Amino acid sequence: MDRFLEIWNWLMSTNIFNFVVMVALLYYIWVKFDFSGKLEAARQKVVDSIRESEAEKRLREEEYEKNAEAASHLDEEIYEALGIAEKSANALGHKMLEDARIITRGIITSTQKRIDAKMSLLQAELMKKTALAAVEIAKQNIQQELAEHSELHDKFIYESLNALDEVKQ
Repeated sequence: MDRFLEIWNWLMSTNIFNFVVMVALLYYIWVKFDFSGKLEAARQKVVDSIRESEAEKRLREEEYEKNAEAASHLDEEIYEALGIAEKSANALGHKMLEDARIITRGIITSTQKRIDAKMSLLQAELMKKTALAAVEIAKQNIQQELAEHSELHDKFIYESLNALDEVKQ
């Protein structure tokens, strides 16, 4: 047993025992926490991510090809749309000019009617004033004649009475 104690003392004084204990402890931790399974799962995630990236890359390449094909005809579609827009603009311009002409004719006609109505009113007013002035002048002439010739008073009275009699009948 001395020999055993001697070996035991020697092991305790060297780092071999510490090394063995450390290896056993690391093995226990490795098994307990399943580092190999976790490493494999992480590796599998990386592989899956690479596969998904490759699939996404193929999908994007197909989309790019479709878009490139569509874009190659885009200039033709733009020229066609510009042609349609130009025709529409020309038609709209012609329509607007025709509408403006119609509105202008209406305004001119309306204005001419107003001018004619004002002219008629002015002419009637002028004729009324002229008639009043003529009556006033005639009145003054009659008064002057009556003042100069007093015999005309009687003649004027008889003529007025005759005119009233004719109106009654």
